[in-house]
Amino acid sequence: MPGMGESRAARLALRGFGWVFFGISVATYLLGVVDLLISEADEACSQQLVYDGAAFREMRTSLLPLENTCVFEDGTTYDALPSWINPVFFAGMAGAVVCAGTAIWRTRSAGCRS
Repeated sequence: MPGMGESRAARLALRGFGWVFFGISVATYLLGVVDLLISEADEACSQQLVYDGAAFREMRTSLLPLENTCVFEDGTTYDALPSWINPVFFAGMAGAVVCAGTAIWRTRSAGCRS
């Protein structure tokens, strides 16, 4: 059965890539959480160090999606987290899910052929 080894190798590669995507996603999320925890953005915003316009109104913070945003009276916002954190996290999770789903599908398809 020449196709059997190729199918197994493809499934193993998919599993490996899935774990890589998952690892990148988790590492990115943890980096964002650490940034959120050690950030002093609320203090910088309240002292108007990041924006000289209107007065500071509130701080929006969220864990999913990660957010640490200063909101000012005139509607201006300042995002204290790097802009790439959420896209990399969600893309990594999507990649992991696609790899896992494809590996499961290939495993079931190989089982039906034998």
